[in-house]
Amino acid sequence: MLGSALTFTTIALVGIIFFFGTKTGEDLREWGAGTLLTTQHDYWAPYMFLPEEKLNALKEQIRNPEVINSETQNVTDEPEKQPVTVTLPEKPKELVELEDIDVSKGSYYFKGKIMYISDPKRVQLLLTNRKDRGDLLDEFVKKSNAIGIVNASGFADPDGYGKGAQAYGVVIHDGKILQGYNPKSGETALGITYEGKLITGSYTAEQLVKMGVRDAMSFRPQLIVNGKNLFVDKPAKSWGIQPRTAIGQKADGTIVFVVIDGRQPGHSIGASMNDLAELLEERGVVTAMAMDGGSSSMMLHNGEAITKTSCPYYRGRYLPNAWAVI
Repeated sequence: MLGSALTFTTIALVGIIFFFGTKTGEDLREWGAGTLLTTQHDYWAPYMFLPEEKLNALKEQIRNPEVINSETQNVTDEPEKQPVTVTLPEKPKELVELEDIDVSKGSYYFKGKIMYISDPKRVQLLLTNRKDRGDLLDEFVKKSNAIGIVNASGFADPDGYGKGAQAYGVVIHDGKILQGYNPKSGETALGITYEGKLITGSYTAEQLVKMGVRDAMSFRPQLIVNGKNLFVDKPAKSWGIQPRTAIGQKADGTIVFVVIDGRQPGHSIGASMNDLAELLEERGVVTAMAMDGGSSSMMLHNGEAITKTSCPYYRGRYLPNAWAVI
């Protein structure tokens, strides 16, 4: 018994020295704090025992991410003078193409899917019409016959039991403002115009409509704007490692959906925002923004899940809306 107690004490002391006396241990505590701060369990972050200045820096990076407007013209209340256009590829492409993602970063790893949509005009925001709860992604598909689909907006989620009936932030559907928001709240808008141009930035709903936006929602953070990777010089730990969803557009107009699985040891731990931005930048994406992540992250193709949700329910979560290929 005494030997067992001594062994346990020795292991505990070694663990304490590792986590609090080494650079690697400090890095792990920062990763843990950053991850917790992006969940509904953010109140646990102080128990990573980081210096107050580091914890406050992580909070600041999450609450007030850098925001750049992808369009600097026609953002006033003046009517739009010229339509925004996208030049589609000359050679015909398949409407939807898929790519497997399998990345090892040494201390963690992640898997996921990328969906490329060659015709940006085929991408629409689908909305739940329920009052009591949102829709599952496969329910959105049944209502719309969507070819491909991913989750979009965040929503109120007390204790993980949110039913996804109402989205946070702006909601524009078919050119109509269904829900406005104050861009100073920290959320960032992402919309697609009638011509298929992806726009993201700190715009009001009214400005987006004047710019020709057909569908829009909001979340954060932006990942890439006009070719600039906003996470190049940012500490990866600030947003932690999580399941991720993002929407972007390449220079040729191709819309890109990406979903990274996470919280599943043996399959996929998850990705940082830096990982997500780098992944998209490497594939020629010039503008992109993160969607809701965590257990909401999921992608379907032809009605079948092609990513593995971290939600305990294999069909995923109830959602207020979703980006879909129609």
